[in-house]
Amino acid sequence: MFPSLKQQWHGFTSRPAGRRFQMRWRAQRERPRGLLRKLVLIGLGVALLLAGTAMLVLPGPGVLVMIIGAALIGEESLFVARGLDRADVWIARALQRWRARRAAHNPRP
Repeated sequence: MFPSLKQQWHGFTSRPAGRRFQMRWRAQRERPRGLLRKLVLIGLGVALLLAGTAMLVLPGPGVLVMIIGAALIGEESLFVARGLDRADVWIARALQRWRARRAAHNPRP
C-alpha cells in the first residue's frame, strides 16, 4: 500500500503547479468507476472538511484534514480541482515571497 501511495505522491508533485489537480481529475476520469464510489469519495471529502473546520478551534491538524478533504472532492469535481490549482499557485508564490524575505533578513555568513 505505501509504495503505491509514494508513487502517487511523486507523480502528483512532479506535475506543474497550477495544473496538478486538474491532471489528477482527468486521470481519474479515464478509469471506470461507479456512482457509489463517487458518492463515497465526495461524502468522505465533505466529512473531512467539516471535521477539519471543527479542528480549527479544537485540538488537531485542522488545515491538513481540510486539505485532504478538498483533494478528495477535487478528484470528482473539475470545478473544485480548478480552485485547488489556483490555491496551489497562490500558496507557492506566497511561500516563495516568505522565503525571499526570510533570506534577506537572515543573511548567511
